[in-house]
Amino acid sequence: MSELEDVRREIEEIDGEILALIDRRVNLAERVLESKRINGTSINDQKQNEVVINRALNAATELNLDLGSVKSIFETLIRMSIERQNELSGKGSLP
Repeated sequence: MSELEDVRREIEEIDGEILALIDRRVNLAERVLESKRINGTSINDQKQNEVVINRALNAATELNLDLGSVKSIFETLIRMSIERQNELSGKGSLP
């Protein structure tokens, strides 16, 4: 097996781990939604979204990662969570 194949296999393994973490994060939407209902918070909590983005950007800075890309990734994660919460509350856009 070549070095390139080894590296690609490692990347594939990491991709699987990333997807498992995304799934875990999105599946927390039910608990988040219930807490938001109790607290009277709207599904799209802009203040919390900013906290999440800023936390990610601070960590990305420490790791010397591209801030624009990290911001885009976390905006997508937030959007996925909001969409899942909307689905759970019956406000989803899926048929």
